[in-house]
Amino acid sequence: MTLINTSKAFEGDAAVDPGSLAQFVRHEIEAFKVPAPHRQQLGSPLPPSWYVKQLAEMKAALVEPYLIEMSDGRVPDREVRPVWVVAEDAYILLAYDPDREGDFALIFRDAPKPVLSPIRGDAIGCFMSR
Repeated sequence: MTLINTSKAFEGDAAVDPGSLAQFVRHEIEAFKVPAPHRQQLGSPLPPSWYVKQLAEMKAALVEPYLIEMSDGRVPDREVRPVWVVAEDAYILLAYDPDREGDFALIFRDAPKPVLSPIRGDAIGCFMSR
């Protein structure tokens, strides 16, 4: 499933179709499988109930995607750019960054200067890392 609609553009970047983005995130949640413990894992594996709870919290946090402007915390001198918020709770926003990597990132609400955090990757992994 593609998130980018190349027939539209904003500020030099390919535009994102918010409906497709929302559908993509919902599909990722529905298709998620609890990972098996890694044989070299240290400590006790997280119980399946932890994942179920996290997925329920993520479903509850989903919003209709909306656009905000944010700077990238990995490159603080870079200009702000548009990102799509797909979930929010009391502590974080989960945003899709349509840059060339096309990944998700957390934005911490209580940060002195909110920016896209270096916590990046797939939507579920980012949300669960909060």
